[in-house]
Amino acid sequence: MAEELEEGIENALNLVVLTTDRSGNMKKELKQTIYETVRTLRNLFVKLKNNCDVKSSKICELEAEVSKVKTELQRVKRDKAEKGHGEPSVIASQGPAGSRLHGAPSVISRQEPAGQRALEGSQSGGSGRKLYSEGLANRTYTKKYKLTVKSNEHL
Repeated sequence: MAEELEEGIENALNLVVLTTDRSGNMKKELKQTIYETVRTLRNLFVKLKNNCDVKSSKICELEAEVSKVKTELQRVKRDKAEKGHGEPSVIASQGPAGSRLHGAPSVISRQEPAGQRALEGSQSGGSGRKLYSEGLANRTYTKKYKLTVKSNEHL
């Protein structure tokens, strides 16, 4: 498509130059102005094309870099998944103004969203909790309609 566009612009500029050459009653100064304008337009189109080429190559470089980073991120996620949940953190309990309370460390394990814990519990097959939506997923509901019959005659 870019080649067609470039060719079309070049043909249009050549047509302007050709028309100017054929015109015999045109003043010399006007012809010179048209030639300079066509030359300027050609130079601007070349600069524009070069700018597009530079930006396209930069985009390709950035896409390659993004692909590399995505691959690295997937590798890191896979490594974390293989290691499991990881070790719990041990953080010393601190009271007001940074004073330690009884000097005993508190153990804080890695926290996960409640939905994730429920999913893990239900997948293990034990007595773990299920998400509410999972509990309702297998149910089928039948619609029940009430029908009232009245006579047209009032007795």
